[in-house]
Amino acid sequence: MTQQDIKTLIIDNYDSYTFNLLQLFPNPSQVVVIRNDQFTWDSFVSKVLPYFDNIIISPGPGRPERNSDFGICTQLLKAQLDPTQSRYHRPIFGVCLGHQGIAHIFGGKVIHAPRIMHGRMSKVHLQNTAQTKYNDILINCPTPFWAVRYHSLVVEKESLPKDLLVTAFCYENDADMDALKNAKFLADDDQYNKQVRNHFLDHTILDQPSTQITVMAFQHSNLPIWGVQFHPESVSTEHGQTMISNFQQETIRWISTNSNRSISTHPLNSTLLSYSAALPKLISTPTTQSAPFELYIKSSCPSWIDPEVFVDELLSTQGDHTIGWLDSSRLSSPYSRLSILSLDPAVRMTYSTLHHQLTLENRQGQTTHTNLDTTFFDYLSQLLIESKTTTTMQEKEILPQLEFQGGLMGYFGYEMKRESLEGYKTPTQQLCHCPDHGSKLNCCTCLEEPDAAFQFVDRFLVFDQTQHQIYLCCLIKTKETRHDLLQHVGFNQTQEAKDWIQHQEQSILSMVETIRKRKQTEDFIRYTPASSACTTPTPSLQLTNNIFDPDVDHQAYLKTIERSVEAIREGEAYEICLTTRFRLDLPKQITTDHQDPTLWRLYTRHLRKNNPAPFSALMMFPNLGLLSSSPERFLKVSADGLAEMKPIKGTVGRVLQCVCDQGLCDFGVLCEQNKLALDEERKQQLWQDVKERAENLMIVDLIRNDLAQVCDPSSVSVPKLMHVETYEKVHHLVSTVRGQLHPGVNTVEAVQKCFPPGSMTGAPKLRSVQILDELENHQPRGCYSGCLGYFSLNGNADFNVVIRTAVASTKSNGHVEISVGGGGAITFLSNPEQEWKETLLKTKSVAPSVKEFLEDQ
Repeated sequence: MTQQDIKTLIIDNYDSYTFNLLQLFPNPSQVVVIRNDQFTWDSFVSKVLPYFDNIIISPGPGRPERNSDFGICTQLLKAQLDPTQSRYHRPIFGVCLGHQGIAHIFGGKVIHAPRIMHGRMSKVHLQNTAQTKYNDILINCPTPFWAVRYHSLVVEKESLPKDLLVTAFCYENDADMDALKNAKFLADDDQYNKQVRNHFLDHTILDQPSTQITVMAFQHSNLPIWGVQFHPESVSTEHGQTMISNFQQETIRWISTNSNRSISTHPLNSTLLSYSAALPKLISTPTTQSAPFELYIKSSCPSWIDPEVFVDELLSTQGDHTIGWLDSSRLSSPYSRLSILSLDPAVRMTYSTLHHQLTLENRQGQTTHTNLDTTFFDYLSQLLIESKTTTTMQEKEILPQLEFQGGLMGYFGYEMKRESLEGYKTPTQQLCHCPDHGSKLNCCTCLEEPDAAFQFVDRFLVFDQTQHQIYLCCLIKTKETRHDLLQHVGFNQTQEAKDWIQHQEQSILSMVETIRKRKQTEDFIRYTPASSACTTPTPSLQLTNNIFDPDVDHQAYLKTIERSVEAIREGEAYEICLTTRFRLDLPKQITTDHQDPTLWRLYTRHLRKNNPAPFSALMMFPNLGLLSSSPERFLKVSADGLAEMKPIKGTVGRVLQCVCDQGLCDFGVLCEQNKLALDEERKQQLWQDVKERAENLMIVDLIRNDLAQVCDPSSVSVPKLMHVETYEKVHHLVSTVRGQLHPGVNTVEAVQKCFPPGSMTGAPKLRSVQILDELENHQPRGCYSGCLGYFSLNGNADFNVVIRTAVASTKSNGHVEISVGGGGAITFLSNPEQEWKETLLKTKSVAPSVKEFLEDQ
């Protein structure tokens, strides 16, 4: 009988950290996670409970007094107090809400915490208890140790019944802030030397006692029941694995004295595993291994042309192209090596969750509408399964390591949460009430800005910006497929592919020559004497600084922030990412027509130059365009299944202007040294900022939880926690989370399980999204807060978070509207006025470019 044989059931209270508990087990294959409302009590005690040796009750939002928050956990705990229900007795370990639930059911009180702590760290002190029947699960943990706290409520110590003995407490002080004071910030160097599971604070700082203490753990004097208020599964809590090991050992001890129970050495059967929310659904596999497409690649002639110049020239002189451009415009970023340009995709698809309607438009302009009987994610999964590629090269060229080899390029809007979040139900306020849906141009919002839109890319250019090489790529059909959409994809003959590549080479050469001649002309004009006849510039349009109108005005937004803080105070969430959108109607002559280059120059000539970012993009869809300068990666998956997410939480402006004392600037070396010194101070201040760190830690733990649903839990690691990453105008606090996908999980399911991005929702994710529905008056976020990127046919995928993005959509009146989303993470420490200013600040990454663009018209 060993700990490896113990079968553990985790009851999830719809928290966003529950699946991180799996990382604490040496053998997570013996652990099943169910939701607290997945079974009725009768089904639970007959189909589930008999097969498990012990139970963990997870954290979660809300209060244990509410059945809607605590589910079957209430009946389970009550059964432990009833001697006549001994068949339902099990060792139980409650975490956070589970801890509070034990106290409540056993007679204690749950009250508001003296200090609300979300993403903060405290030193936990152990204390000796009277003799108990079972050992404490904190045995062998040193005292004190660092633990992460996510809670607004606590158990009142004085109310605890005599059978619940306090085993640990913490002082209500700022020990975490003290530990950071003398620590140097971590700069981002993009080095991954090892797979790091945890990150802890220094122990050299003394924990200052305070008169105010909070119960952090208790155990029952006679029953095998324990609870902890902190989160042992957090990336920054120490000794979590020791606690689980102790829990398993005490379970063995309980079983050895319980004549009605023995440990089975057999693994869990397939029926029990099928109940688990921790295991991904099985993805069907193709009936044949042969690929229907072959990727044909040729490197271009020696002439190099910058992708920005190429796209601008292409739109200006050959305006009949529909493009998709994943740009990677920030050349100083290690993530900006390749820039991918789609030319005239085989199919453009848009999708509405409210109508389950998929619209397909092929290269010839033919349009079809289909109502799906499954989710759009499932549709894309099956499409990719049937679209694998092999690779070939022309002549004897060496195959470059191209991560994108044809496939799907596009976005999932925030409203795809309706098909990704388990437990989410679309409120009636969000349903489409358009009486004539689809009868005229963009008659309702679900047509103006589709919930998802993708291009099937079979002809594209890849610009290697480090090697100054251009690769011309296209797909060739090698066999017929059953999927209707794939009939329109790829060239039928190799010669057709060669002809297309030859045409693209000629276009590049011609474009290079045109640009050379234009430069000669511009140089001639520049050096022409002022007396010569030159055209007088047209006076620019005078615009005010605030050209966008917010959906929610200043005062209303402040009140919404106050409501968010109150929800956090009541334990409904740890963090709420509140947003709004800012809108502007463009002049009537500007359209989203792909043949009209005017709008797209907003990106090529303004946004790209003013705000370069590693995950930039320009995407064209019917009556819609996305012009993105996002700095944040959502999810990247390699062909061998390695998943990576890079959340950004924490921003401070760089020191870019002179900071010398008046009259003492040398306008040279000393001035630069002063700027650099103050810029380093800004980095240190950002790294030490307790609010920014708490926000980042909350999202890191949430992302670990997301990846644990599609990855082997033991593979989920955090190579970097809160490294300072420097951009042209700001410093960001960035973390990196990695994991290895389960065999059989494809890239679409990985995106689905992690969607929407946790950095745009808050935590717990489901409850935060539900709260945000109300706070944001059920207004759709659209593309904003979603993700944009690609699914490659060779198994790679890479998506950004859609922030710092201008969304141009054609309204029902034919005018084009530009919208820019902005917002911020609301915590209990948030200052409403400061949060409003931060929201305005985030729009400034896009708004100045729009202003410049309009002044040029």
